[in-house]
Amino acid sequence: DSRFFGISAGFDSFSNKGKELVVQYQAKYEKDVECGGGYVKVGPKMSDLTAFGDPTPYNLMFGPDKCGYTKRTHLIFAYKGKNVLKKQDLPYKQEDEGTSHLYRLVLKPDNTVRVEIDEEKVYEGSLKEDWEVLK
Repeated sequence: DSRFFGISAGFDSFSNKGKELVVQYQAKYEKDVECGGGYVKVGPKMSDLTAFGDPTPYNLMFGPDKCGYTKRTHLIFAYKGKNVLKKQDLPYKQEDEGTSHLYRLVLKPDNTVRVEIDEEKVYEGSLKEDWEVLK
């Protein structure tokens, strides 16, 4: 059972140079799905938001994803034209139907990352060590 939904919103360009970037949102699955995700994508400004979809380029993608037995929380960064996944999966916590979960990503100026799910730290580390970037 796969379903695809999307919502998009435009916002002004910004830079987090020298500052923390915090991406936080809440996700709730009304019913379990065999294959699907509840992630957010942050990317370049689009001239036509109705064109938003799977091939839309993004700078980061963050949130729960499940397909069959593969369950994880994605944290993907675009780097030099490629989407780069974390070397090890982040835990998947979206098991309970009808339960909301709070996802928070903090990207720090020193290229470290912190991920929390329901205010519990599930990862803290370095972009350089845990992704194939900054080489």
